[in-house]
Amino acid sequence: MKKWIAFIWLALAGGFLSACTMEDVGDVLEITEDVLTAIEKEQNSTPETEKAEEPLNESGSILKSKGTMEPIPADLVRPVDGDTAVFAFDADQDGKKEEFSARFLLIDTPETRHPQLGKQPLGEEAKERTAELLEDGEVTIEFDVGQRLDKYDRILVYVYVDGVSVQETLLEEGFARVAYVYPPNTRYLDEFEAKEAVAKQKERGVWAMDGYVTERGFNSE
Repeated sequence: MKKWIAFIWLALAGGFLSACTMEDVGDVLEITEDVLTAIEKEQNSTPETEKAEEPLNESGSILKSKGTMEPIPADLVRPVDGDTAVFAFDADQDGKKEEFSARFLLIDTPETRHPQLGKQPLGEEAKERTAELLEDGEVTIEFDVGQRLDKYDRILVYVYVDGVSVQETLLEEGFARVAYVYPPNTRYLDEFEAKEAVAKQKERGVWAMDGYVTERGFNSE
């Protein structure tokens, strides 16, 4: 339609030129140029309703998004074990907090009530230390770049209290070992291994018992 308007205008202008003086011709050509410029601008403009929108997460859930993000404020519901707890946070970003069982990334602590392993040495102490840490300040959780849920639907997170890593504290004090290393959720692996090395060198906690820590866990025999 816009092209037809330009064509008709040019045809009329062309017929009119034959009956005009040179001064009139200049005026007509100037008007024609203005019309073509206006048509070009209109073709290149995008209506407000046609502008592309920013892609949104379909579900709006942090658990189904990808990549890293800033630590998320969370409420402690209850400690469960040395390396697990229940937190409440706004996973759907709708202003409502939900409860989630959480597994602490990259560490393993002795069990307190495992079906097969039972109660292991230092299991209760690790649980009590984790509870003490989590109840001592503001809790934040942080996801890594890989999967955010394990096969038990527990969130996989790094945990902080007043900005201090709970995982690093447990490792340095000898209540945990570095374990369950599944790339790409390995952002702080080097830091964790360094804290573990300190406890091992000083024979703290689980490292004070010869042969207790194994590659597969803790020796209950």
